[in-house]
Amino acid sequence: MTRKVGLVVDSTFGLDEKLVKSEHISVAPLKVIIGSEEYVDGKIDPNLVVKALQDKKQVKTSQPSPDTFKKAFEEQLENYDEVLCLTLSKSLSGTLNSATLAKTILDSDKVIVIDTESTINGSGYLAEKILEYLNEGHTASEAVSYLDQLKDQGSLVFTVDNLQTLYLNGRLSKMSAMIGNMLKIKPILRFRRGVLDVEHKARNFNNVMLYLIKQVESLLEYGKDVVVRIAYVDRSTEAKQLEHEIYQLGDKVHVKITGIISPVISAHVGLGGLGIYLAYE
Repeated sequence: MTRKVGLVVDSTFGLDEKLVKSEHISVAPLKVIIGSEEYVDGKIDPNLVVKALQDKKQVKTSQPSPDTFKKAFEEQLENYDEVLCLTLSKSLSGTLNSATLAKTILDSDKVIVIDTESTINGSGYLAEKILEYLNEGHTASEAVSYLDQLKDQGSLVFTVDNLQTLYLNGRLSKMSAMIGNMLKIKPILRFRRGVLDVEHKARNFNNVMLYLIKQVESLLEYGKDVVVRIAYVDRSTEAKQLEHEIYQLGDKVHVKITGIISPVISAHVGLGGLGIYLAYE
């Protein structure tokens, strides 16, 4: 069945390049600024951001311009009847505002802009599911309802070395950051429907791993298939260990490593970032 709805996402989704090309998805890139150098998200080696963070260099990011989204919408409308634009959570970035302004400038009721209320591999997973849904012949408005259902079925659970980066970037309250850092614990955070909270505090990294595995086990108790997507900033070895442990939980768990977190998101998460997007199907 021929899809009638075009898809636009931002670069933090980290969609596979082959999928982007084969499905004719338009990607609006954010930018990373390290010192005086500006890089395009999705075109920069993620390890450059990791190295900059390790060297304590200032790393900033910027959202796509409305014009970037406007061009993406026009590109999609050349081939599709409607366009659905998905962005990372508005609580993390002004990207949704840029996309919404672009729709206003274009003045088209054929474009729908939606906040995934997620990020990292969460937004990527949601985009993949929406693409499958659209390829079944559904309309953009039907996809919006389906996306709302998907949002309720998943969340991000992750840890970082230090909460200071999240606090300085305005993603976490000063009190939460101070408590986590003063106690010298490993904070475990959950990001669900655009809200970030410190959910648990572990004494060491091994306990973090056990906690993440327990979250998967908890979802399995409902008897449904469970999707686990693992991402990291600078913990590739631990990510492989976590994948191995979760794989042992049985056939109803579908786990894979999606790789290094987008450079833009890594800049805000900070070093030591490791987490899972966890959802049931």
